[in-house]
Amino acid sequence: MLKHIHRWLQAKKFFKTFALFATLIVIFLSLKPPSPNPQSWTFLYLRGDLLLHFICYFGMTFLYFFASYTQNNSLSKSVLISLTLGFVLELLQLITFFQRFFDPFDLLANSLGVFGAWLIIKGIFYYSLKE
Repeated sequence: MLKHIHRWLQAKKFFKTFALFATLIVIFLSLKPPSPNPQSWTFLYLRGDLLLHFICYFGMTFLYFFASYTQNNSLSKSVLISLTLGFVLELLQLITFFQRFFDPFDLLANSLGVFGAWLIIKGIFYYSLKE
């Protein structure tokens, strides 16, 4: 089965295009002004937006890995790009123009999502990583 997955991941144009659009969506959602009456919610006593940050950066790391699968250091590149994207978007929220607020817990959730994806990718694709 891993051979089928490996062959499927050779479709780098698809994954690069998908990663580009997903990145643009994340940028838009991270910098758009919040709704006037935001509804807060929790999941297992955690703020719901932290779960969304975790899932988002977990998925983005996988997308970046798939997009760069045929290159050397694909896992390192995907982790670096995901962490950089999360950090830069949080820093941009310090600018009052965006009407957003910097939250260190968002950065932590982003980083945990990236780390979780790294663990799974390392476990599944360990045989073929070109590090």
